[in-house]
Amino acid sequence: MKPGSRMSSKRTGRKSNATGEAKAGTDTGATRNGTRLSLVSTSGLVIEATTAADDGLLEEFYRDYDGAFVLENEKEGYDGFAECLGLNAGDQYAHLVGRYGPFREFVVVVRDPATGARLGGANFIIFPVSPATARELVLSINLNYVFVNAQLRRKGILRQLMGDLPALAFRLFAQTNAADLPKTPRGVSEPQVYIFIEQNDPFRMSRDDYERDTELTGLDQVARIGLWSRLGARIVDFPYVQPPLSKDQGADDTLAYAVLGARDADLDACLLRAHLERFFGISVLKGADLSVEPTAAAQLSELAICCKEKRRVLLLDGNVPVIESALAKTAKRPATLREALRKSK
Repeated sequence: MKPGSRMSSKRTGRKSNATGEAKAGTDTGATRNGTRLSLVSTSGLVIEATTAADDGLLEEFYRDYDGAFVLENEKEGYDGFAECLGLNAGDQYAHLVGRYGPFREFVVVVRDPATGARLGGANFIIFPVSPATARELVLSINLNYVFVNAQLRRKGILRQLMGDLPALAFRLFAQTNAADLPKTPRGVSEPQVYIFIEQNDPFRMSRDDYERDTELTGLDQVARIGLWSRLGARIVDFPYVQPPLSKDQGADDTLAYAVLGARDADLDACLLRAHLERFFGISVLKGADLSVEPTAAAQLSELAICCKEKRRVLLLDGNVPVIESALAKTAKRPATLREALRKSK
């Protein structure tokens, strides 16, 4: 799971709204037809979203997605998306909510407001991670994939969509999970939203993958890090490894983890742990026991210690000249993107 440009995988005792019906009086600006939702984003993009695999929107999304991602080890198959969306309802959803708290996964198609043509798409999962007694609602999003269709790139659409994403994700979640949101007085600002993404680590990728991805997408790996840096992403200085997505796959240690929306130069380790616990448990392992998956268990254990000791996790700027200089070294070359950026501070 990875956002490219293209990108790219308990809290309260309240009962989650598995049916997805918004409460009366919840003003999300979204219209609903079964499992499909439609809204117009802040900047005017037409957004169609779904929480299920059988209403036709996933097929539209997948046609464009399949052309946007070129490396087989970074692609999710159609059945994988369908399986993840299937966790949004029924007994599986109830079981996962009992373990991790409310969530909702969306597949989104972005359309031109004038013509209705597809501009791109996104796939993300949302978790409320603030304690029930917190004064401010905090949502964390794992943005698994986002892309703009090839012929429409370099026209500002990705920047437009990413600027809209915190508000539109909240509006969608308020429509599907209104019962899981605290009652807030009118005039209260929208929640704090953290958007987490996986990025290729150019220091860890194989040369073949690096060159093939760059050739087929027309965007160098380092340039992609710079692009996301300009959109506000910062690299999380934590040794992130994606656990195996299936029994036939291994863990992926060629990725860096990044976040958009953080207000400070570092990140609360408790928040990062809460997010990764949900992301690993739901999106990656799909309900399997986290404690017996060593890659996930080790990372969550390390963050639990940091959380208990009130240590924070540094955020690193994706400085392109620093990365290019470090990659060009033949001696004492950094082993990871994090190491290269940390040395520049």
